[in-house]
Amino acid sequence: MQNRLYRKTGSLLYWCSYTDERGFPVEHCTGSANLGEAQSIAAHLGVAPAGKARGAEDPEPSQKRTLGQAPAHFLSFCRLDRSAATVECYEQKAGHLVRLLGEVALTALHVDHVHAYAHKRLAEGAARETVRKDLVVLRSALQLARDRGVIDRSPDAMIPRFRASYKPRQRWLKVEELCALLRNLEPHRQRWVMVAVFTGGRLSEVESLKWSDVDFDRGQIHIRGTKTAKADRKIPLHKELGELLKEHQGEGAEAVAGRWHNVRRDLRLACEKARIEPVTPNDLRRTFASWLKQAGQDSLAVGRLLGHTSSRMVELVYGHLDQKSLSRAVESLPSASLIASQVGEPSPKPIPNPPQQ
Repeated sequence: MQNRLYRKTGSLLYWCSYTDERGFPVEHCTGSANLGEAQSIAAHLGVAPAGKARGAEDPEPSQKRTLGQAPAHFLSFCRLDRSAATVECYEQKAGHLVRLLGEVALTALHVDHVHAYAHKRLAEGAARETVRKDLVVLRSALQLARDRGVIDRSPDAMIPRFRASYKPRQRWLKVEELCALLRNLEPHRQRWVMVAVFTGGRLSEVESLKWSDVDFDRGQIHIRGTKTAKADRKIPLHKELGELLKEHQGEGAEAVAGRWHNVRRDLRLACEKARIEPVTPNDLRRTFASWLKQAGQDSLAVGRLLGHTSSRMVELVYGHLDQKSLSRAVESLPSASLIASQVGEPSPKPIPNPPQQ
């Protein structure tokens, strides 16, 4: 196999292919959208690409640089301090920007181009909030280009205001709905849902949770933040959830809940069987927060347990909450063992919902 450095169709990242010491062909993603950085990574792997990289561009004067190059530099910059999940989301949005605006010269970009992009995305079926977030990535990419001296105009002069009537989803589970859902899931999926509901973890946080993150002695769970580094947190382990988890400790798997492929589809099908309104993984997280709020818990405590760290001020406000406050918040949740005990019963006894404020 000839050594090559290239981009796959539809990808902003560079890949390299080579033959290893055993004579086997190897294909490796450099994880970078920057040509120079990708070449350095390939050289570290001992790959000396033959000829010019496919999809690579020779250095060009700023007036010849297109918008298609700006997102690649932005993504490379994001990999320094953003989570893999965030970068993947940005990469998807950058793909649409490159697809529809990639040939426009950076110095020639005009509000009309951006208006045309928004109308095209909406015509393709994208939601207004999705398009708004596309433009957030575009604005950030242009700001980085300005900081690097590639353009001298402010992104505000090129990107019009785009309003989106975003309405946050309100779906969360009542206790009896959770019981009905669990009765229509396999045992290992029941544990996955219970962990999600009683920790308030994001999908990626639940899937990455390991047994080593569960401290039964101290009564804590280490939720490793996957959205941002600041989302990394330790939350009190619900006493009865801890008892349920102990029953499965030492079964061999490293992960507590594990990866759930097709989780949204499986949850939807289980909800259909249970004859309840469909839920998503984020609805399980929302259930955790809703139960706490219904029990009268402080919004600041709930925010800290959820790993909301959008600003330094939030961190300062949350700072006065001690571990006892957080423990009281978690222990106010409905009985985990009682819920689990009702799952196998055809006519479960009613379990009280959290008290209303």
